[in-house]
Amino acid sequence: MEDLSVVPQPEKYSKVYLLLDCNNFFVSCERIFRPDLEKRPVLVLSNNDGCVVARSAEVKALGIKMGVPVFKIKDLITKHHIVCFSSNFNLYLDISNRIMRLLETITPEVLVYSVDEAFAVVREVTAAEAFSTACRMKKTVERSIGVPVSIGIASSKTLAKIASHLAKKQSQYEGVCSLLDPLLRTRILADFPLKEIWGIGRKLNERLQNEGFQTAAQLAAADGPKMKKRYSVVLYRTMQELNGIDAIEELAEGHVQQQIMWSRSFRDRLYTLEEVSQALCSFGAQAGRRLRDLHLYCRIISVYIRTSYFVQDKQYQAGESLRLDHPTSDSRVILCAVEVLQRKIYRPGFAYAKAGVVLSELSTTRGHQGDLFLKENSASELAQSDRVMELLDHYGRHGSAALYLGAQGSQLQKKAFSDKRLLSPAYTTNFAELPEIFCADKTKIRHNKS
Repeated sequence: MEDLSVVPQPEKYSKVYLLLDCNNFFVSCERIFRPDLEKRPVLVLSNNDGCVVARSAEVKALGIKMGVPVFKIKDLITKHHIVCFSSNFNLYLDISNRIMRLLETITPEVLVYSVDEAFAVVREVTAAEAFSTACRMKKTVERSIGVPVSIGIASSKTLAKIASHLAKKQSQYEGVCSLLDPLLRTRILADFPLKEIWGIGRKLNERLQNEGFQTAAQLAAADGPKMKKRYSVVLYRTMQELNGIDAIEELAEGHVQQQIMWSRSFRDRLYTLEEVSQALCSFGAQAGRRLRDLHLYCRIISVYIRTSYFVQDKQYQAGESLRLDHPTSDSRVILCAVEVLQRKIYRPGFAYAKAGVVLSELSTTRGHQGDLFLKENSASELAQSDRVMELLDHYGRHGSAALYLGAQGSQLQKKAFSDKRLLSPAYTTNFAELPEIFCADKTKIRHNKS
């Protein structure tokens, strides 16, 4: 006879991913200190307010696309009273760091994927326990930080991405969607479009569709070894992930960023060589500071300039690269290379709308293959270079750019290449810009810097 006293225990999963995705992150950061903007259409604009980089749900409903130039939607902005902000990356990064630290108080294993996404890992849990943890995580972040989030739950990262997509787009999940249930997973994948799968780009999507693949379920059911041989091991891992197998490894320890880019669009067009030179040198100095913040060195320096894509005539764009004899993080070396390169690509008679500097072939050390015919810097010269850059960075951060390299020009102090007229205050990183609180009698409660 069957022993009715034995109650089957729910299945435990050895490893479950909870993907937290912040909803309309840049807009949500702006709304934290502006509750009056809730339910109102809000846009966040790119550097120099050139194009759209973030949209509230209300703006999306108006049909405004990501990346559209602002001048093309001025009428819509006026008609619908859309509130616009210049991109305040210092604020967004600080809010992101607060969210990630908060996640680590709930579960110690957190893999930060981007500024607004992170995989939290929970182990030896049932589906119900994983769902409960996700709900607690969502409630904690929204109450403590003020940013709305969606969470996807699955046994692989790719499925967790799909689950978070559903949690954000479909209201019946109330912000938390789990694909640990095999029946639900099968039903979801049967209708989930191929192009929405994490890691499936436009060209690969077109190629797969030409061979008859339309949904995630069709890709998951394909012959794995055959697809691996025909396409790549990356696609094969995606197929495994769609079948619930954890196949995508975390970034290896010591992973190095591939490149650093610093570019801007100009509200006022640049015409002369001096203007272009000052802009590029300013970008090179900023990229150099970022390089040092990451404790990296670069070997290749590239610059580019271009006119606007939206003018009908006199268009021009050009770029050039220079490979250094040895890796460096010294802004003086970077700016010397930038000046050499920009003279090669500059052409008079054009209205330049955008320029940029790219540092690549990055490494964590200055180690390189030496050359018998080239002079190498001594250890004392390298140490002196580091001290000069440390001093430059210190006053650049704490002295409002009171100390800068001459090649950057006097225009730097006028912020000619960082025009953000709609920038919100630095609510969380500057005492002088903390929100002010007023009592009932309209007397102000002053904040104490100590």
